[in-house]
Amino acid sequence: MPLRHIIIVCVCIAACCNVYAQPSGDPYSFNAIAGFANHLVQQKEYYRAYQEYHRLHIYYPAMYPYDKYFVSTLYCHYEGRQYQKLLEQIDSTMLAQPVVWIFAFDSALSITSPVLADIALQSPGSMDDTEAELMVLKRKLAYSLLAVNDYNKLSPYKTIAQDYDLQRIYEFSRFTRSRLKNPYAAFVWGIIPGAGYIYSDNVENGIIAAIVIGICTAVTYFAVDTGNSGIAFVTGAAGTFFYGGSILGGYLSARRTNSQNMKELNAYIQEELKFAQDREIVFNKYGKPKAQ
Repeated sequence: MPLRHIIIVCVCIAACCNVYAQPSGDPYSFNAIAGFANHLVQQKEYYRAYQEYHRLHIYYPAMYPYDKYFVSTLYCHYEGRQYQKLLEQIDSTMLAQPVVWIFAFDSALSITSPVLADIALQSPGSMDDTEAELMVLKRKLAYSLLAVNDYNKLSPYKTIAQDYDLQRIYEFSRFTRSRLKNPYAAFVWGIIPGAGYIYSDNVENGIIAAIVIGICTAVTYFAVDTGNSGIAFVTGAAGTFFYGGSILGGYLSARRTNSQNMKELNAYIQEELKFAQDREIVFNKYGKPKAQ
């Protein structure tokens, strides 16, 4: 037999021996499923991770009980931006649990849901877990700044003042609220062409509206003065249309300005108070399965 054939046969035999020598791990073991689910979370494939956590709970209910699985479910739904679905899984009795309340509050905050007020009012009272209590306290502060506009209750938050610059957060919140516009005032200002837009900090559209309405008015005036009724009708109708649109546009622009400002304030407060870090801590501590 040629030497090269002998070498090829030896290599194939060695490869086969190596394959059979390796242990065949059980893909349905607790460690295999848990490790795969946790890997999916790292890859931000939250829906698939949720399915694996569900399978882990079904296969190993004693090793991965429902309370831990439920926390993982909340985490995956939140990180997967399924905020409404997360809220639908929670009833009022569950909000007594700080961990559940945190995810419910953050979800309602993310979509500015009307149930945010109800969730805030049902916040857990005194807790044995100091870490969870601080997380709840931070969200109460966020609610007071975002929804209630209550700046006179900073004193109860002295316990978190050592870790967070509450005064800076308060000043930014007050500054942001000072930029909010009254939509009805914008509507009234809209009587002056373009003024409603300008009041709402939409100066560019305000100038354009004023110019267009001014041109239509001037052309209509001269058309009437020179007896060109056809041109007067067209430009007059166009001017009336743009004028009405300018009044309504100022009102809508004020609402958009307010919405954008509050989104910025919301994001700023969540970033400063480290809400995302809280959720990671909760997931790792109460939901993420550990290898056995």
